[in-house]
Amino acid sequence: MAAKRAEDYFEFLAKIGLTKHYGSLDATLELAELTQIKSGQMVLDLGCGVGATPVYLAKESGFQIIGADLVESMLYRARERADEYGVQDKTAFLAADARMLPFPDNCFDVLLLESVNVFFNHKLAAFKEYLRVIKPGGYIGITEMTWLKPPIEAYVEYFSDIAFATALQADDWKKLLTEAGFENVAGNGYSIDPTRESKGRFERYGRGFVLKIIGRMLKLVLTDKKSRSFFQDGTSGLSKDIIKFVGYGVFVGQKP
Repeated sequence: MAAKRAEDYFEFLAKIGLTKHYGSLDATLELAELTQIKSGQMVLDLGCGVGATPVYLAKESGFQIIGADLVESMLYRARERADEYGVQDKTAFLAADARMLPFPDNCFDVLLLESVNVFFNHKLAAFKEYLRVIKPGGYIGITEMTWLKPPIEAYVEYFSDIAFATALQADDWKKLLTEAGFENVAGNGYSIDPTRESKGRFERYGRGFVLKIIGRMLKLVLTDKKSRSFFQDGTSGLSKDIIKFVGYGVFVGQKP
């Protein structure tokens, strides 16, 4: 039942054309800097969702990026977005499960993941799979929901039930990277700034796309019971104290 609801949730996000992560554009730009992305490299954005990051980086920096996601409807939106912004020659999108990648060993210079690993129960196995496909000396960069201090159980249950996500504290994310075999592991946890979150989404998606997303969401909420349920769950919230506990982390590691 939980797996089916999670599948429906991601289909809902694909229908409205939105995928997001805490830290918004600030986290993405920090990832690009820490992983030292350069022109001509093989870059994979794994769990790319509707293609917001590949399209933005291709448009703003001219990077060539492959986006991969498990949800076909996300990939449809990603290709649509690449066409809209005229970067279809700099991006490619394909279906792939992050835990069992259809790529040979040692083929990517940089691997990016934004709000992907919080959805996996067996995180270490996934991190070892990432290591396999990265070239020696290449980088992994992740941004994930991160507990800023040990959370109370009600908050853990909330994110598990509503967003199907399991966060870790910053040291635990870095420990995973180290245990998987990465070296030069670094990164920090950050608190959430709601104003910058909103600003970053407008900058990443563009005002026209944001209005389109809002229109799609309103239509679905009014006409579809499941969509209405996801919207209500997402806006029900908890105590404002939660922002003292949950933030986001940006972490990097290098393959030996």
